[in-house]
Amino acid sequence: MTRPLTGVRVLDFGLLTAGANTSAMLADLGADVIKIESGAYLDPFRVVGKMDDDEGWWNRSPQFRFTNRNKRGLALNLKDPGGQRVIRELARHCDVVVENFRRGVLDRAGLGYEALKAINPRIVFAAISSQGDTGPERMNVSFGSTLDATSGIASLTGYEGEEPRISGMDVNYPDQIVSLFATGIVITAVMEARRSGKGAFLDFSQREVASFTLGEEILAASADPAHRLAPRGNTEGDAYRCGDGRWIAATLDDPALDCSTQDRDAAVAALLARGIAAAPCNDGNDLLRDASLAGVTLVRDEQGGLVKGLPYRLDGKGITIERAAPDLGQHTDAVLRELLGYGDAELLALKRSGVTSTTPTVGDV
Repeated sequence: MTRPLTGVRVLDFGLLTAGANTSAMLADLGADVIKIESGAYLDPFRVVGKMDDDEGWWNRSPQFRFTNRNKRGLALNLKDPGGQRVIRELARHCDVVVENFRRGVLDRAGLGYEALKAINPRIVFAAISSQGDTGPERMNVSFGSTLDATSGIASLTGYEGEEPRISGMDVNYPDQIVSLFATGIVITAVMEARRSGKGAFLDFSQREVASFTLGEEILAASADPAHRLAPRGNTEGDAYRCGDGRWIAATLDDPALDCSTQDRDAAVAALLARGIAAAPCNDGNDLLRDASLAGVTLVRDEQGGLVKGLPYRLDGKGITIERAAPDLGQHTDAVLRELLGYGDAELLALKRSGVTSTTPTVGDV
């Protein structure tokens, strides 16, 4: 099956979920995504999801494997002039750049939008950051927890009178939502670049995107200065503990309809039979056994490992994972030969000078 972005090439500096998941979705749709890392600074997901201390541990993180599926991987030292030269040469052959470094990192390396646009005027440069490229807080370091707070999401989560709640690392809503927005806008910008011959700088603020999903609350506050964002819990339903210690979510407002004496599955079945919206609160093990998610929950990649499948289809066919996430520097030589015409002598010189690598070069970082 020919995928819609076949023929589009992406230079990917994306890290964690916000950047790496954006480029992963472009790869799912057929783009040739070239993941750029450094042996001295790995994608943090290689470390956060560390499974063991055995040789090659940096290649086995589940978080990294999922957010970097379908990509090729290069390891280049971006602080070295030789590594910077390679990036500039690669930019001539790419349609898109995705990055979510702190503002100014690529500019200081001579690899920012203006520098790459001078090399390739058609380049679409997607800069994803917590606060965006402008404003007084543009240089602030932020993570999902702080973005939950500043966007207003935490103020609406939980119950009235309780402390604000954040989505947490395992959900990380601001990262997830910005990657969805960014993917769609990047595709639109690529279409325009192919029509006009001109690329674009795309500035994505995770904080702004997360706040955008609270639009009705912002409107309410602007209409009534006394209006305050406040958690309301779940006014038409909630999660209820069942007799077996597991939970269901149901639209119940009658205390007499107590689920605590039944096991979870029986309570869900009884409520559904009476036309009441109810569902089990699934954990990871439940999802593995969920028949409605068959073929989506887990699939095997080319290395035989299990990874989360993709939740969308093209013309009724599921999108498969064609390539496992790359080992560190796995495709460096192949890509430089293919796109830049490098030979054995040039590749060996890059290795000896420390520009390229296949192992971490500074501890566990």
